[in-house]
Amino acid sequence: MSVASYFPANYREGRAAFIKVADKQGMDITTRVHPAAKGPRGRPLFMDVACAGDRAAKRALLLISGTHGVEGYFGSGVQTGLLRDGLAKRIPKGVKLVVLHALNPFGFAWDRRVNEDNADINRNFVDYRKLPANPAYDALAPWIAPKDISDDTMKEANRKLGEYAGQHGPFALQTAISAGQYTHADGVYFGGQRESWSAAMLKDVIVEHLRGITKLVVIDYHTGLGDCGSAEMITEDLPGSSAYTRQKTIWGERIKSSEAGESVSAPLTGTIDKAMAKFMVKAELTFAALEVGTAPMRDVFNALRKDNWLHLQKKPDRSRWEAIKGEIRAAFYPDTEKWKDDVWEHAVETLDPALASLA
Repeated sequence: MSVASYFPANYREGRAAFIKVADKQGMDITTRVHPAAKGPRGRPLFMDVACAGDRAAKRALLLISGTHGVEGYFGSGVQTGLLRDGLAKRIPKGVKLVVLHALNPFGFAWDRRVNEDNADINRNFVDYRKLPANPAYDALAPWIAPKDISDDTMKEANRKLGEYAGQHGPFALQTAISAGQYTHADGVYFGGQRESWSAAMLKDVIVEHLRGITKLVVIDYHTGLGDCGSAEMITEDLPGSSAYTRQKTIWGERIKSSEAGESVSAPLTGTIDKAMAKFMVKAELTFAALEVGTAPMRDVFNALRKDNWLHLQKKPDRSRWEAIKGEIRAAFYPDTEKWKDDVWEHAVETLDPALASLA
């Protein structure tokens, strides 16, 4: 089969292909249904986990897709493609494979980066008794996520953001926007005001499928940062730490620390990376996000802003809906054979050393 055939046209197609191939490979499949949120046409939403290998293993590889909903086209396609290519049959002895499909099924189904509460799952793992502050976002909020997306309003908003970048630098602006914020529920990169269903289900997966694991490697699949078709493995560990040293040993120069300013990503709050370190405190954890590029950062940001505006409208215009949905999908999923070939190669090249490190 061609690489392009691994990538789905929508959430339901992606899920069906994943379940089919996992079942064909003889994997154990656990399905968790969302108790409240629905997909298009009122259809139910699911997070699925497929496992292979030694059930009593002390070493495991965890692959996560769809943390940021619309980015699930990439992650789902990679997971399905790897399984079709026989991944479940080549797990080293004493190793368990855990493949989590669509951590945020709502976002995947609706072509949104966030969940049903407008929450970014990769900012959602925080102590809600003491929420992190982001004063820079607070000051820029009216221009980061305008309530009106007319040309004049967007031009003025971009001018204000440009002034901030001129005073503090482009990376400071990126950090202000994307680090995570917990006070503007109608804004972008909102971390939520409570634990999401997705966050709770990830904890459940850890308890059910990774209990007793002493060595864990995790790859979380993401899109949207970097040049189209490029890739890097993002870590939040600092150079010199044991985790960073392990990551460098496995993935070499692909590894970039967001905390050290090496990465295309700004430092973030409430991430899965930080959460996994707390959940798996007794295990040797090696975590990295495979981030593949899609479009210029400004285009991605504008698509997010428009999508955020769209979902605040009570009765959105149908033509406007379709245009914005097409824009955000393209920002996170360039539906071309070349892009799919490029990102597939990155996925394969980063998976094989991860497996080898567990052998």
